[in-house]
Amino acid sequence: MGITQAQKSVIWNIDAQIRNFGFDFGGYKYTQIKGDNWGNQVGFKIGNLVDPKEVFVINYSLPGSQSFKLEKINYAWAIKPYYGVTYIMGQRKSRMDVGCKLFVNASLPIVYSWPVYISYYQGTPPFDGYADVQYDPANQNVSLIGGTAQFTKGLDKGKIIPGFGLSAGLQIEWGSYRSLSNSMSVGLSNDIFVEKIPLLYTQTTNKNIFPAVFVNFAFGFGDIN
Repeated sequence: MGITQAQKSVIWNIDAQIRNFGFDFGGYKYTQIKGDNWGNQVGFKIGNLVDPKEVFVINYSLPGSQSFKLEKINYAWAIKPYYGVTYIMGQRKSRMDVGCKLFVNASLPIVYSWPVYISYYQGTPPFDGYADVQYDPANQNVSLIGGTAQFTKGLDKGKIIPGFGLSAGLQIEWGSYRSLSNSMSVGLSNDIFVEKIPLLYTQTTNKNIFPAVFVNFAFGFGDIN
């Protein structure tokens, strides 16, 4: 006989995650057979990739100057569909209980990377002011950069880079009501891409492997047990 809906616990979650090289947000569906110690989740995350070497600077000598990241030539954002399994160490059966789970997820991250545009000062009268140009550290004077242009500028000039990822960690779950839950997870993840992500101008610093420590916060609702 098949598993009926009454024998399943289904929880829908939204979550936010902080990594040592960026952040993610997304959602997932958690499913568990009632009384079983194993569950599974399927979901997605959307997040940015940054390099620890990225540094904000400001040219205070330029009028109206804003901050920009030195030698950062590309943005990179990823969507990460994933599937995972969970082992339940302690089940939350009521609003007074605290649950504890171990989990492992496998993901297929897909990065979209597009060029950074800057506000470049052009001091030729009578047209002195800023122009939005693609950032090229080899041919632009850093003292004439007055900030970063609109985030979406150059979005049509990007490229797609696929990869593979794994994550694992420990989740603590609690809640004020049986049908609502809050959770915090801590763990490790690693995303590997088919080529280096060109974040910085100095190509030797770019990489295709992004290990991370993360903290995740989630809010869920559904049939808790």
